[in-house]
Amino acid sequence: VISPLLANIYLNTLDRLWEKYGLTHGILVRYADDTVIICKNKKSANHALNLLRYIMAKLDLKLHPKKTKIVSMWDGKEGFDFLGMHHRRMTTETSKGQLYKETYQYPSRKAMKKMKAEIKRNVNSRSLLVAKEEDLIKNLNPKITGWKNYYSTKTNERWMQTLDWYIICTFTRWYNKKHQRRNHMSKVGFVRNSIYEKGLKKMARA
Repeated sequence: VISPLLANIYLNTLDRLWEKYGLTHGILVRYADDTVIICKNKKSANHALNLLRYIMAKLDLKLHPKKTKIVSMWDGKEGFDFLGMHHRRMTTETSKGQLYKETYQYPSRKAMKKMKAEIKRNVNSRSLLVAKEEDLIKNLNPKITGWKNYYSTKTNERWMQTLDWYIICTFTRWYNKKHQRRNHMSKVGFVRNSIYEKGLKKMARA
């Protein structure tokens, strides 16, 4: 794919100009043409946005009108997506009952939807009813490993458990369709034990 390479070449000017003029306003984090600027307060964020628009105009480029926005992370009411991850400040409770704020990183809604679609396509499609459970597991495991490696953070456990449960449910639906059972969610406990005994990997930490 050449577009990220071209973006990095062309936007190298943005990086250099930000190092020279923008660091007093915020820290710019860029991956190809996706950018986040981390600022201390709204005043700095406004200055950073104005400077970014000025630099982009000099490069004959425009910021995306819908994706470009200032997000306040302080109270946890807003968050933002970046490279498939959602970032949001949330309240955490310690083992002693003390509350504190920290930034959570976990798969975005779009990423979760995409992963679920891929799981369904690789397990519960009509063409796979003749397949063996072991073959489905063998095909899905590399995908699970890749997702787990990419989306692994210390705050993502709830979302990884959600995906593990979705995988179990998808295998259960496949199993019941294969055995022509009307209730597509019967035998869920049996299927769960079976797929893990046969080596299915988990998204969540064991």
